[in-house]
Amino acid sequence: SVDGSVGSVRTEFPDVVVVANPTNRGLPAANNQGLALARGTALLICNPDVVFQPGAAAAMVDLLERRPTAGVVIPRLRYPDGALQTSAGDLPTLADALRGRQAQRRRGAAGQPAGFWWDGWGHDEERAIGRGHEAAYLVRRAAADQVGPQDEHYRLDWEGIDWTARFRDAGWEIWLCPAADVVHLGGTSIRQVPFRWVVSSHRGMYRYFARRRPAYWRPALALVIGTRAAVKLAATAAGMAMYERGHRAR
Repeated sequence: SVDGSVGSVRTEFPDVVVVANPTNRGLPAANNQGLALARGTALLICNPDVVFQPGAAAAMVDLLERRPTAGVVIPRLRYPDGALQTSAGDLPTLADALRGRQAQRRRGAAGQPAGFWWDGWGHDEERAIGRGHEAAYLVRRAAADQVGPQDEHYRLDWEGIDWTARFRDAGWEIWLCPAADVVHLGGTSIRQVPFRWVVSSHRGMYRYFARRRPAYWRPALALVIGTRAAVKLAATAAGMAMYERGHRAR
């Protein structure tokens, strides 16, 4: 960061341990640095564009303590205007990933929690979910130690989905905590580098599905996902706001 935030934290919060990397190592690598230094039994990971409402973090810790099978706790996300942001869903199928968010909205039934994103569901029930939004989440230290760190081959996007799949494979559950409200500004970093985000996201998509399929799938998988990335890049170049289209219903 070159906005003075590192120096500001060091001055205003001298007890905070700051890790200032000389280069951008990518999101999972940076997360792993924090995980390695943290000493708590509960590990809070969040993007820089979130604001925790009073009591949110405490509510997440409380759920983690009450649910011994919970490996990850997801808060209820809201947009700055107070509207609910979908933060729960299922682990993606390849068809889900290729069709994208807008196609799911057209196919889905309002109020029914199903699919990659549970759009239309009220997020008002404390329950186990398939996966959660990675803007902010609380991880049980024992679960993280068991499944290992995030895969640093991902740069930006899909690292959280991969990690979630590994938690679930190890028998840990993902829980939504409706008592924890967190405001998510959304896409702050992505808007600065939209083309890089599209490429990184599709590379992550390819890695996620390639690792979970036989090797002979990989050429076809690369072709299909590469074609999808090209379409997204063309749309981004034409000025379409891809993040907003993908994340907020119109």
